Amino acid sequence: EFGYLAHGDGEGFKCAGVYGSPDKLQGRRSAIEVEFPPEPPSNITIAIFNYPDSRWIGIPVKEGTKIPDEDVGMPSTYINSAMDPENTDKEDGVQRFSVCEDDTIAMGLCSEVDRGRPLINDRDNSGNPRSFSSVIYSDYIMLSRSGAGFTRLEYKNWLSENNGTDTHDDSWVGKARTAVVDGATLEWTADGTLKLRYLVNTTGYYCVDAASTGDFTARAEWTSSHGLLPASEYPKMHIYLVLTIMYSAIAIAWAFMSWKVWSEILPVQNQLFGLVCLLAVDMGMNFGFWKHYNSTGVPSMVYSVFTLIIDAGRNSLSFFMLLVVSLGWGV
Repeated sequence: EFGYLAHGDGEGFKCAGVYGSPDKLQGRRSAIEVEFPPEPPSNITIAIFNYPDSRWIGIPVKEGTKIPDEDVGMPSTYINSAMDPENTDKEDGVQRFSVCEDDTIAMGLCSEVDRGRPLINDRDNSGNPRSFSSVIYSDYIMLSRSGAGFTRLEYKNWLSENNGTDTHDDSWVGKARTAVVDGATLEWTADGTLKLRYLVNTTGYYCVDAASTGDFTARAEWTSSHGLLPASEYPKMHIYLVLTIMYSAIAIAWAFMSWKVWSEILPVQNQLFGLVCLLAVDMGMNFGFWKHYNSTGVPSMVYSVFTLIIDAGRNSLSFFMLLVVSLGWGV
């Protein structure tokens, strides 16, 4: 499942379901991948989180003081709309700050090195680290027209490697590289494209929220370890498989029992047997359709056409049998 992000009220906020895959899983991993092209060059605030944790996106403040956890509700605005100065989340004197800026730095809610990043309410009333259902990725991306840019988390990692001293050595910026930061992998290409990959370990409804004061575009894709089928559609594949096996078993049992008393079989019983066989084929075709979709990410025209034909035959036979039973023909 994929979606496009852009500048504008609500245009940078997209969510989709993902089945989690544990760290020990080998091969395909569940992930959210976001690709930012270098044009237009923008500074982008981004957060990726599991929807149950959205309560902790942003820090609510009343009279200059962070309010207790029990008073924190679900936000009415996220990062995208919070960056609009005319669209602020205020209620009963409580204001939710979503981005690290001058005001929040002055209040001590964040530091200068985090400027531009989303604010995460990651401490409880006692000041202890808060546990989330999944890792919340929050960063500030600075795209560049003249090569690879960098992010705040990359800069913080670089500072820690230099004992917190900014040596003004920016040789690591502007070139192709791969970096791992806070549960995400950042891959910069030489032309300035950023490919962000966030691994999903816990099944949930994951949101990508990106915002900027300037224009930007991005493509976000949610993929589960089971394949390319959207998480909301994945259960259908197993349901159709179970129905295929069930109807096939009924058809085989019916055929065997009919064979034992073949001379006494009524026409309507043969018609019922034909309907059960059509149902088995129909469920099998539906299973094949979703299986192919899961493998390729593209619906199959062949499966679609045959499924429609079999559905039409099944419905026609069902209504014909209803007519037969109602009028008593052949009974």
